[in-house]
Amino acid sequence: MNYINMKLENSIKREKCAGCDSDNFSVIYNFGNIPLAGSFPLEADRKNIKTYPLSIIMCNDCKLVQTDTLIKPEVLFKDYRYISSVGMQKHFDSYADWLVSKEGIKPIDNILEFGCNDGPLLDALRHRGIHNTIGIDPATNIVKLGVEKGLNIKNDFFNYDYVIKNRWENTYDYVLASNTFAHITDINSVVKGVHSCLNKDGKFIFEVQYLVDLVDKFQFDFMYHEHLYYYTITSLSHLLSKHGLKIIDVERVPIHSGSLRVIATKNTSINANSKVNELIQLEYNYHDLSNFSLSIENSLKDLKLFLNENKNKKIIGYGASGRANVVVGTLDLDESNINYIIDESPERYNRYTSNGKIPIYPPEYIDVDVDFILIFAWNFADMIIKKTKHLGIPYVIPFPEIKIINEK
Repeated sequence: MNYINMKLENSIKREKCAGCDSDNFSVIYNFGNIPLAGSFPLEADRKNIKTYPLSIIMCNDCKLVQTDTLIKPEVLFKDYRYISSVGMQKHFDSYADWLVSKEGIKPIDNILEFGCNDGPLLDALRHRGIHNTIGIDPATNIVKLGVEKGLNIKNDFFNYDYVIKNRWENTYDYVLASNTFAHITDINSVVKGVHSCLNKDGKFIFEVQYLVDLVDKFQFDFMYHEHLYYYTITSLSHLLSKHGLKIIDVERVPIHSGSLRVIATKNTSINANSKVNELIQLEYNYHDLSNFSLSIENSLKDLKLFLNENKNKKIIGYGASGRANVVVGTLDLDESNINYIIDESPERYNRYTSNGKIPIYPPEYIDVDVDFILIFAWNFADMIIKKTKHLGIPYVIPFPEIKIINEK
């Protein structure tokens, strides 16, 4: 299937694969026209909701799974509402420990992190004596939070031109990226920039959600416009090798229901750990995702049916994340389906879901007369239930199939 470069407002249709330039795609799932998952509009913005087409496609040549619609980065991230340190600091503390103990990062090392958000990893490294750090992130409101912590963070987009402009060639011992490598439209310019700014033995260490785990754990609601790519070692190897970087080691980590921590280097003479090839062999089983596609369709139908059958009940949601916005936007849910959604991030309080139809409130807002709590953040269901079971309200786990949990 060939995709033409069809211009839309603030977006274009993907013409070629970001990993290998092929135009040979197959469609995994078509979500239709939905709002941006990272959008949480205010009351005043509810009448001006923009939607964009979204299909998830796979390159039949290098196997990179990607979105078919590219949104301008300044539209996606200039008013970003996700704060990494909210609920994720423990992960970044553990990650920093790993970087120091296993990878051997030292106080004298020069470290750059792009897509650093409000700086939880940089902050964790600082508390471990690692101070030669710089972060880069395009989200103006989020960067401000990191700067207020005393972190050295620049508000901009990282790419090859930025490296050249700042004369950073051969400067850094490590370049880090945490769950941001999937968000970048011009991924080739970024990888080229990583190669350029690393010194001759420098390493690029990054975390991305793993397509294998996404499929196995049915995390389809993690697929949205902001997540442009869903990686495997197979597809990453194609992309990185184009720009002189070699994957030498990999670890599977539990964050985001299953991610990869990838170590690549500019020194391509280093032999790769056997784990790299083992995962490539495993990934042959994920080159056909037709069963996954059918499961997405059936699960969304089942949820809509459940909500329609319980229209007379008061149902609230828990977890106003991008994942919730995918479901709400795809099914076009409103207050007649979900009365409101609870979230723990102050950045989202008194805003609305991306379609502008369901309000978002803090946890203390929960009413006593609620019939069900629909856990949109279902990958954190155990944690949410532990926090809220004193309320005595039954829970609905929406995926992979509808499950009712009554803690009364």
